[in-house]
Amino acid sequence: MTLRMHPFMFMLFLPFVFTGCAGVLQNRNAGSDNSVAGSGMQPVPEKEVAGSTAGREKIQDLQVGVFFMPSWNVSGNENQDIDSFWSCLRGRENCSFLADKRSWGPNGRIYNARYPYEGPFLDKKPISELKGFYRRDDPEVARRQLDYMHDYGIDFFAYNWFFGRHYYYHKNFAPQAALYYPQGWPTDPQRDGRVKVPGVEVWNEQLTVLLQENAKRPAEKQVKFALNWCDDSEDRWLAWLQMDSPQNIASRTNYTGETPNRDLYLKVHDKITLLWIDKYFHRKDYLKDESGRPVIYFYFPHDTEARAAYYGIGLDELLERSQGLARKAGFPGIKFIAVTSGAMTASLKAYAMPTSWEPLDDRQPWQGGRYTQRMLFQDYATRLPDLGFDGMTAYIYHDFYEQNNKSYADMRKTYQGHWNKWTEYFSKDSSFEYQVPVAMGWDRRPAGGTWPQQSGIPSEPLKDNVISDKASFLSKLSDARKVLVENRESNGKTLMVCCWNEYLEGNHIEPTEGHGFDYLEAIDALF
Repeated sequence: MTLRMHPFMFMLFLPFVFTGCAGVLQNRNAGSDNSVAGSGMQPVPEKEVAGSTAGREKIQDLQVGVFFMPSWNVSGNENQDIDSFWSCLRGRENCSFLADKRSWGPNGRIYNARYPYEGPFLDKKPISELKGFYRRDDPEVARRQLDYMHDYGIDFFAYNWFFGRHYYYHKNFAPQAALYYPQGWPTDPQRDGRVKVPGVEVWNEQLTVLLQENAKRPAEKQVKFALNWCDDSEDRWLAWLQMDSPQNIASRTNYTGETPNRDLYLKVHDKITLLWIDKYFHRKDYLKDESGRPVIYFYFPHDTEARAAYYGIGLDELLERSQGLARKAGFPGIKFIAVTSGAMTASLKAYAMPTSWEPLDDRQPWQGGRYTQRMLFQDYATRLPDLGFDGMTAYIYHDFYEQNNKSYADMRKTYQGHWNKWTEYFSKDSSFEYQVPVAMGWDRRPAGGTWPQQSGIPSEPLKDNVISDKASFLSKLSDARKVLVENRESNGKTLMVCCWNEYLEGNHIEPTEGHGFDYLEAIDALF
């Protein structure tokens, strides 16, 4: 078995298969024409409340959030768009993840009689109202997505937000002039205003169009949003370390003095925080708590902790720097929610959560390193309040001690174990909330399977059978709601759903040809 990679490592995101199909969808406003002229958009379907929950009392102060995963162009050519999601659903030919030698070995993903290719996965195609395999930056699609979220009981989305800390750019070069850079920070006038502190947002096309369309909506129909910070992948971390390598200097990718040291690492962190403040926190539709603190979800904070430790920087120091900058900008601080999970048994300690990173060669750290000082999840999670976090939730729970997911029934047991454990543990700390998480399943088959190995064969393909339907998801959602309601004072008021559109991990409640509005109807029935 190779290292069990978390969902964002090496940018591997893989999809989910549903059983059954939705019935004919009805027009929301019978007798009226709700189509968008000339757009190909179809009328919005009528909402149907699940019969098993009709009449159930809704609690108004609960809120439902959903993680939103951006897709990106995998072609490497800005003139040819090959979407990272749709290419893997349509077939094998253009699915870049199947050919990824870093994950699957020199021959990529190998299919044979024992592990045959099971695609294409066309039941995952978004419904015609969303234009099927839509463009990421289509404003009409964004409007419809916001409609569905608002109308089916989703209060906010947490956008998976990525930042490439190693990218330098030039403020005096027109195509790059609009890229964010803190006001008054230094640039190099001899090199077209080359920034002194690197780093840019990446994969934010969908966020941009969603926010543009959200701003056009009446205030009462706007959907709140937050950022779910997904810190550097391993590739980007090594690209950061490579900035002052002889290769980069010789190729003029970087210049002498652009050194990835402790001081620059901290400046980049400050830049990230100032970007949040200047570009997002001041928006009226940004998610804030009752005191006015903007909420930042922080995906897999142990990755950041491990890499910061290379410079002798603690994760608590990074969060406190961000808090200070937010307070200086007039906010009462930032509410940080850890999005985290991990191995819980001694037999899996080798794949547990690292808190340190060590280079293989101190003189050439860009050649790679080892993640060390690993902790089991139950030990890591108890440290979160002291690290500066105000709460915890999860993207996916794959196991709970010896209980692991090989079916959706297994997943329900896994989640119930976590709900009970963390609800009880954090009930002792009134300032720390456990935001109850829910997922609709797991299935990585369209991008090769769970988990990639250098042999080209997945190590645990049975874990790709964690498939729900409307009834089983509704039951799990009902169980989660019960935990949330009964522990409202300690857990807070938020339920987090994974995910709106994780087509490459098997979590997408966005309406598709395979499941229609089943998952949105389940949420609407209870919240």
